[in-house]
Amino acid sequence: MIVVQVILTLFVFYLTKFIYTERVFQKSEDFFYLIQIPVIWGFFLYKLNLGIIFRGNFFNTGVRDYLTLILFGMLIFYLETKFNFILHDTGHSLRFIILFGILDFILLCTFKLVFYYSMRFVRRKGHNTKFVIFIADSTTIPFINHFIEAKDWGYKIEAILTHDSLFACKYNDIRVIRNEHNLKNFIGKFPLDEIFYCLSIEDKSFDLEQLIHDSEEVGVTLHIMQEDYLQNMIGNNKVKGLDNSFKTYRKADHNYFWLKIKEIFDLMFSVVAFIVTSPLMIIIALLIKIEDGGPVLFKQERIGLNGRRFICHKFRSMVPNAEELIDELQHQNESDGPTFKIENDPRITKVGRILRKTSLDELPQFYNVIKGDMSVVGPRPPLLREVQQYERSELRRLSMRPGITCKWQVWGRHQVSFKEWMQMDLEYIDNWSLGLDFKIMAATIIVILKANGQ
Repeated sequence: MIVVQVILTLFVFYLTKFIYTERVFQKSEDFFYLIQIPVIWGFFLYKLNLGIIFRGNFFNTGVRDYLTLILFGMLIFYLETKFNFILHDTGHSLRFIILFGILDFILLCTFKLVFYYSMRFVRRKGHNTKFVIFIADSTTIPFINHFIEAKDWGYKIEAILTHDSLFACKYNDIRVIRNEHNLKNFIGKFPLDEIFYCLSIEDKSFDLEQLIHDSEEVGVTLHIMQEDYLQNMIGNNKVKGLDNSFKTYRKADHNYFWLKIKEIFDLMFSVVAFIVTSPLMIIIALLIKIEDGGPVLFKQERIGLNGRRFICHKFRSMVPNAEELIDELQHQNESDGPTFKIENDPRITKVGRILRKTSLDELPQFYNVIKGDMSVVGPRPPLLREVQQYERSELRRLSMRPGITCKWQVWGRHQVSFKEWMQMDLEYIDNWSLGLDFKIMAATIIVILKANGQ
């Protein structure tokens, strides 16, 4: 968002030059201003949080911040025309700068307003949803009610953790958790992105320090309501936005910009890969169908980002009733963790064995990436029964979108223990970068060519 708004400002600078026909600066001086816009505007956009689309209603605050940005930028430019001996002011600079500032203010506010209301529309349709838990008491009911009513914020309340018995009969369609032990059991079983702690810091009903530790351990964002906001909210049914109302704790604070670049790359790469490999996928589908007449795809519920459930697609590489045979083969399980692995699994078909060795059974998962359930690179999506057996620290591997390939698949595969597998995924999350993703993708191609999968 910051980059886009800087580009818009550069466009406004050229537009102002086109509108303002009098010569203001020499061409070399134009360049002097152009190289400053990314620095000055980028700095203030970042410091004033104008690169973020808040989920609450913040636009009044945004207009004020944009006005601050424009005034400071105009002031810096004007002072330079008066006190920088390199520049030659023709006497038109002040009017030019004022016109530039007005046009830039209008365009930036319009852009953010359109984007803001577009996101509100998308969230009202149930997309871009954040799953949250509230830790609250009866004083915060107006705030919770506003969360429920404001569907355009894009939040879905999964549960309320409280000692107040009033909540049990007030919110019939929301789970009410009575103690912190039940909260720990809740995490991992249900989707959860963020926790809102809406009690006074002086309230000792819950161990806040332990809550901060637990949320960081599992990779869930924790928001603690500021004391002054809590006091102003009590008895007041009008709830404002969330921009400065909470202090936020999060474990993996990856660069938001680069994560969005990753999402865009995942989408573009997967669309191209899906189209390019479609002839091969048609051939694979025919071979699977000819072999035993069973379904071509194997569809299975997996656990994705922060506990979201989705249907993962793969080419079927086992007999149609493979899931029903797990109990009979449990004594042959070679995995030391909650996963089920047999090196020479008798359930694998002839075609399936080739697909697994070449990893071609994973091709339909590009569809999952296009849908937004998965990434090209990321921790492999686990089953619910596996997640339920995770240790608390291992739940953090759900804090990043699951992938088609990962470190374990290219550098570990079946040669590492379950604990080592989990550690590799957590190291990937802690050290994530686009460069690491490209490195894993390159290594994946080598693995496919060697055909050493299982």
